[in-house]
Amino acid sequence: MLRFFGKFGFSSVLKIFALVLALSALVTMPVFAEEAKTEESDGSNPFAWTLDNVMQPVFNAAIWPISLPLHYAFDNGVIETFQNLITFGEKRNIFIYPVFNLKPGSSTLLGFCYRHRGMLLEHDYYALSTNFYANGDLYFNTRYSKHGVFGIPVSLGTKFVMDMDRDASFTRPGTWRSYVQPDSSYRVEGSVGFPLNSSGTLSMSLSGGMKYVDASVPNVAQDSIYIGDDFIIQDRGLYQKHFQYPLGVQISFDNLDFPYAPSKGYKIVLSGDYIFVKKYKGVRYDELGLEEDYEGQVLKDGGLNHDYISSELIFQKYFYFGKAQQYVMSASEGRKNRRFYTDFSWNEAARVWSPGNVKENLLERRVIALQYRLVSIHEMEEGGAPFNAYPTLNARFPLRGYGGFLMAKNLMGLSAEYRWPVDRYVDGVIFDEYALFSDEINDWSFDRFLNSWGFGVRVRRPDMYFFRLQFGFHGIQGIKLVLTVSPEFK
Repeated sequence: MLRFFGKFGFSSVLKIFALVLALSALVTMPVFAEEAKTEESDGSNPFAWTLDNVMQPVFNAAIWPISLPLHYAFDNGVIETFQNLITFGEKRNIFIYPVFNLKPGSSTLLGFCYRHRGMLLEHDYYALSTNFYANGDLYFNTRYSKHGVFGIPVSLGTKFVMDMDRDASFTRPGTWRSYVQPDSSYRVEGSVGFPLNSSGTLSMSLSGGMKYVDASVPNVAQDSIYIGDDFIIQDRGLYQKHFQYPLGVQISFDNLDFPYAPSKGYKIVLSGDYIFVKKYKGVRYDELGLEEDYEGQVLKDGGLNHDYISSELIFQKYFYFGKAQQYVMSASEGRKNRRFYTDFSWNEAARVWSPGNVKENLLERRVIALQYRLVSIHEMEEGGAPFNAYPTLNARFPLRGYGGFLMAKNLMGLSAEYRWPVDRYVDGVIFDEYALFSDEINDWSFDRFLNSWGFGVRVRRPDMYFFRLQFGFHGIQGIKLVLTVSPEFK
């Protein structure tokens, strides 16, 4: 037992223990609520007395500032109006909506997303998103997929991504130290997928593509340029141009009831890519601030084999608790549920937060979502893989309490989420997640152990994801805001 505490750290063990207690309370709360509902709050039932005199005032104070904007949104039909504003077409199969980030500095952006089902053919899907940043940077992403090609169960997909980022950076693997490296990258991908069983739950896909990396020396102070023996410029492609050609295969099993609002089932993904990396173009010594008089004045490719293999394992499991037939609400159920979140006058608060109503509105539908993820790379020649080959640990891993990112050859994470429907298209989320990183696949240590937790909302349809707004915490380092159109779990 002492060895167990020593490996995890006492604070980490306390967090795990608190998570177990919280999940246990969420599962068993209906039992206590049912018992308390049958007795008056006259002091004969300690739970009922505590609810009225301790928990109730806390609920009122906590919910009041949140209920006001929700009340306005629901009473004035903001959700329905917004949905009608962004959907078009006779079949309401076209979605156009803005995206923005109002953080100060160069991360400020404006953009839009365009999604179209059945654009050209039946069972096809087209998506386009573009962002324009305050400093003139541009991000453009477009993809098209078609299911059931020529009447056979085969799907085809294409993607083009352009990212012109003068504030891009790379992180030295195993550290939080990052360096500015402007990067204008272009990527083209194609894929073909087909089922491996009659039900379609087991499938396989093959992919290939081309990526052009245009990394360059930043036009900033020299101390922001990395020059060192731990990550050699000529072997890692820092500040240099090069091409990459990935070839990949993926096998997946998916029996989830809904793709973006899952409540039951498993999802398992095993993928591997072999990435051919061409010779780096080199970089001038004077651009790096080196004054040595080398022949040709160019720091050339170090001559190592830059090819590498990237592999990933994702395992997801969803547990559904509740008496309702399914997690996703109907339109009428959504309207009924809104009253619970908006009827927060002081006189009505006790009734709304009574054990019976808490049980009916918060505990009739709830999902615990678990994900395990392992990502690794293997260099064909040690020290030769490019700087962008390493998997990244950040808010999208997910490790939502960390605003920065860390790179390592091997990343492993475990995430747990408690979800419940706030409205027809909105989920409330409470999450706790853990991660480890390592240079060797067989060398995991809790000295390299990270944890974050938090809460927020996710906005989705059962068959389409819109965005999520979540707050992540780690230790006492402050709050990280996550606002993105990417789902929590890939």
